[in-house]
Amino acid sequence: MKGVIVCPQVEAVEIGRRIFEEGGNAIDAAVATAFAQGIAEPHQTSIGGNGTLQVFHAESGEHLVIDFYGRAPLKSTQGMWSDKVIKRLPADMWELEGNINQVGYLSVTVPGTLKAFYEVANRFGNMSWKDLIQPAIDLAKRGFIIPSELYQSWIYDGSLGYSDTKEILKFNDVSSQIFAPNGDILKTGEQFIMKDYSETLEMISIEGPDLMYKGELGRIIAKDFLKHGGLITQEDFLQYKLRINSPIKSNYRGYTVCANLAPGSGPQIIETLNILEGYDLNKIGFGTPEYSHLLSQAQKAGFVDRAKYLADPDYESVPIEKIISKDHAMHWKRIIDNDEDIIVPNLDMIEGHDTTTVSSMDEKGNAIAITHTLGSPCSGVVVKGLGFLFNNSMHVFNPYPGHPNSIAPGKSRTTGMSPTIILKEGYPVIITSAPGAVKILTANLQTILNIIDHDMSVLEAVSAPRIHSEGKWIDVEARLYYRILEYMNKKGHKIKKSDLSYDPFFALVHAITSDYGKNLINGAADPRGRGGYAEVK
Repeated sequence: MKGVIVCPQVEAVEIGRRIFEEGGNAIDAAVATAFAQGIAEPHQTSIGGNGTLQVFHAESGEHLVIDFYGRAPLKSTQGMWSDKVIKRLPADMWELEGNINQVGYLSVTVPGTLKAFYEVANRFGNMSWKDLIQPAIDLAKRGFIIPSELYQSWIYDGSLGYSDTKEILKFNDVSSQIFAPNGDILKTGEQFIMKDYSETLEMISIEGPDLMYKGELGRIIAKDFLKHGGLITQEDFLQYKLRINSPIKSNYRGYTVCANLAPGSGPQIIETLNILEGYDLNKIGFGTPEYSHLLSQAQKAGFVDRAKYLADPDYESVPIEKIISKDHAMHWKRIIDNDEDIIVPNLDMIEGHDTTTVSSMDEKGNAIAITHTLGSPCSGVVVKGLGFLFNNSMHVFNPYPGHPNSIAPGKSRTTGMSPTIILKEGYPVIITSAPGAVKILTANLQTILNIIDHDMSVLEAVSAPRIHSEGKWIDVEARLYYRILEYMNKKGHKIKKSDLSYDPFFALVHAITSDYGKNLINGAADPRGRGGYAEVK
């Protein structure tokens, strides 16, 4: 089958290519690739993680968002960490005593990745479950040579209260045996093998997700967490449910933008597009000082509402219709046009970028984007004999009661994840997805603008310089900095120049476009990362 698949890991994307060549559709290719990403970058995703996906199934016409965010353990309580706070960190994050919300068993939310992959493959895939997992099993078993980019991410130094990745990967003897078998983290050029994980995946390929959510795997995990002071029990697995909904939709210049729901960032992308729709962006021109000012103000407006409203809708009232309404966008446009200050409370910077993504589309019009993660970067927890890392998504919750993002049993935290599919006359023509915390949503946003408003190819769109504005200053990629600096300073903006021309700080967009009616599909991997792209003709 003809198709395109893009993701940040070359080892994983080749598996997607092979799935297409064997007759699989876009959903098959994406799921197989996503499993392989857990080996290619094991600190970013695994079946111990969480995320969200959007899928368009051409044959049935079904169009769904499947949220598989981590849920706070049922034993957790709103105020359980309020007396452990050391200080507030950038991005509305918190440093706690002993880093218990970042590293170790207490930092882990109940994972949903395995359940979601099975759900979407079983609904819309062509190939067997075992055939989709087998390539990842083989990769984990035979291993691969560690590339420089992977090693650099493993030795990333923590700062501002965050933990060092290399220390997290050596959290205990079990994780150390995988990532530092000789006492130090494996280096560029060395062979990396995940034997235990290959055996775990082998069992899952036969028994399916019930092995974790109803069976022996869940019991093993619960027993280990109990032994080490964690909160996750077998009941957490039994009660875990996916959220499956239609995407929220809005019109932008004749295109239908389809986005994920809260606590994801789809509503914010739609809101910001609605604000910018009031301007002739093509006439203003990409990268001009005037364009950068409007883009930064519209981004800030979205972050104001994010701070006010974004939360798990099962626990808090989230006024989605208001946020994505055209009238609300006009309210913000008036503020921007009047040069009024836009102040974003408590959101001055952003968290890490240890997440991953995959986008895929085939000749029949099937389209899927999956963004999945272990957090920032992960908990360091590996259960003996299972071989995979667990997430640390508890660290994104507010440790104090009474906040929309406070801890509650079974609650999901807020996230920047926002896989987006855009339709033209009911046919998918743009897919965007990215890792990169809250920069995900501004990167997806700018990619969409680049394609629709600035007539860029998909490769130009993901490569073009970006800005990110969510608080007191505007982060600007080096290629754009000097062009806009003087004008932006006059407008009262505080500008922070990136050290790099292609900076992974600004998220790694992996996008696909389709030429409606001509069956032409093109993909692009963001040059800010090592990137993988595969096309099967």
